[in-house]
Amino acid sequence: MPRRFVRLLLRIAGWLLTPLVLISTAAIGAFIGLLIAPRFSSANVSLAVTGGLAFISAVLGLIFWARLLREHPGLRHTLEMTVEGTPDTPLVQRLIHPDDVTPGTPE
Repeated sequence: MPRRFVRLLLRIAGWLLTPLVLISTAAIGAFIGLLIAPRFSSANVSLAVTGGLAFISAVLGLIFWARLLREHPGLRHTLEMTVEGTPDTPLVQRLIHPDDVTPGTPE
């Protein structure tokens, strides 16, 4: 039981990489925006620049992450993700109920 639980936790952590990549790239964009913001005289403009750079960097992070998942099937296999970056749900069922093996499914 503990071994299955650890494997499931590792897979879930792998699936959380997509939001983690987006949060990280947004934080980097916001940080760059905060470095640029003091150059503007208006606080509203500074806030807009910081938010805009965070949004743009998050979108670019998503594009590059999706491209990385598409081009590297080994990474998708390791993380048990689909091409779209979503979890491979049959794996979750197999990890939770390993004794319920249907004919024709690989072990």
